Amino acid sequence: MKSLQRAMLPDDENGEVLRAMLDDGDDLTAEREIEFYLVFAEAEQARAFAAQAAELPDVQVEEPEVDEEGIWQVAVVRRMAASHAGITGLEHLLATLAKEHAGHPDGWSCDPADAAE
Repeated sequence: MKSLQRAMLPDDENGEVLRAMLDDGDDLTAEREIEFYLVFAEAEQARAFAAQAAELPDVQVEEPEVDEEGIWQVAVVRRMAASHAGITGLEHLLATLAKEHAGHPDGWSCDPADAAE
């Protein structure tokens, strides 16, 4: 089953990450919190994005934080299965919203399903 699931993943960055998760024994069908990261140059941009993203269904938006280089990051979290379509779809939606505020996506992460509970 996992070999079929692995073979059906697209050959893109998300597909590579999901294949690696499968290879590590992860159950991609199990729900877990997946964090999507968006970055901005200015605090106002990050705050405006966060307010808009908070209106999306089934997401939690963390307060914008600034790193030591002055880059503002917002994490958007959704509890979901680690499916390629789900991750890629939300990633594209968030990228579109971030672009409206001069920001861009900076990847996503999640714990393995067995560690997520």
